[in-house]
Amino acid sequence: MPIVSSSMTELLRDDLDRFADEHGYTGRSEVIREACQSLLEEYRETEEAERRVVGTVTAVFGYDEPAIERRMMDIRHEFEGSIRSNSHNCLADNEGCVESFVVEASYAEVLRFIGTVRGADESVSVEYTAVPVDLIREEIAEA
Repeated sequence: MPIVSSSMTELLRDDLDRFADEHGYTGRSEVIREACQSLLEEYRETEEAERRVVGTVTAVFGYDEPAIERRMMDIRHEFEGSIRSNSHNCLADNEGCVESFVVEASYAEVLRFIGTVRGADESVSVEYTAVPVDLIREEIAEA
């Protein structure tokens, strides 16, 4: 197998090593391969790419991080046509910040938005959901 180098913080490297040990992986390479395969599968093009979805995207990052906050503002401007709602909240005792988005667009565009938020900074943790709009209508009609 070819060798691929990757840069990461010492904390991330240590967490990766600990995770590999605790979960029976042979080493960090195996964890990284599995994570890459999962991420690529998540973004793989499908016939669903143009299906309209509504999604929630939550990004968590450190308090008083001007570069990340500026990047979030840039992302808001870049995707303003897809963002239906956005809020920024600081956690108690300034433990961190939470940026929440509600987006509505094609599945491919929502995935592009999620990837952009994930790429804002390596310290940003991102969670999301995406639900096809037509399924929402069907569930409401059945109720």
